[in-house]
Amino acid sequence: MSGRTQQRNESVWTRAVRRPWTVVCVVAAVVVGPAAATASALDRANAAPPLHAESALETR
Repeated sequence: MSGRTQQRNESVWTRAVRRPWTVVCVVAAVVVGPAAATASALDRANAAPPLHAESALETR
């Protein structure tokens, strides 16, 4: 059996996992995905008015 014939018998997932760019993209998605979600949540939280803003204005 030649190497070429043996490669055809491998599954698509097996071949994809062996490619370096696949591994790099998966690692980047795992690292960047949660970081982007956290940054988005922090941006929304910072854009909201503070809860104590109204009470501070009323006491003055």
